[in-house]
Amino acid sequence: MKNNGEILAEHYQKTYELTLDLWKERNRIFLALVAVIGAATILTFNPANANPLLALWAGKALGVADTQGFGKSFPFGLVQSILLVVVFYLTVNLYHRALAVGRNYQYLGDLENEIREQLGSEPHSVAFTREGTYYWQAQKRLQKAVKWCFILLVGSLLFAFLGGRTYNDFKLGKILLALVDMLFSFTTGLFFVAYAMVSVSLDRPNRAPKKQSKPLAKSKSA
Repeated sequence: MKNNGEILAEHYQKTYELTLDLWKERNRIFLALVAVIGAATILTFNPANANPLLALWAGKALGVADTQGFGKSFPFGLVQSILLVVVFYLTVNLYHRALAVGRNYQYLGDLENEIREQLGSEPHSVAFTREGTYYWQAQKRLQKAVKWCFILLVGSLLFAFLGGRTYNDFKLGKILLALVDMLFSFTTGLFFVAYAMVSVSLDRPNRAPKKQSKPLAKSKSA
């Protein structure tokens, strides 16, 4: 029969693997969001050059022979609206994954402290400190700026796109569409601010470990 230390160690490994998968997924969502914002911004602010290329690509993808005629009837406004929804969807998912990753890493740090208590580890040992005390002691100053770079990068692109899209629709007299843009812009901005707050607030050292207990006696059946 396994003792508590072994059970906790296995749980720690499974939690770490789950956290790593969430971390990779968060990064993929981040890159996808940047790409979609970039494409949507080009279509919004440079339609003269972007729309013909979009129509040509869509026509070839659908196997349309008359790409010029297809371009005249292509629903560019609908595509831009769809991209706005996609930006909202990716922002919500980015917030969700960032929250899960941040919580899991804090949980791993606390779990390491608990495992070390169960094992009766010496204070100077580094076993089971990778995501907790060892990480924070070995952290470089530039690492602290990484999250701010990501937040400022995506935030600048996102709010410039949302603000420009809403302003452009008001300027063209598309009042109803502009109101819809404002609704999506508000909710998207809200989730992005939540993502930024989560990225900052959860990126901090865990609470101090409790006083270590004596090592557990091995199970008789071990």
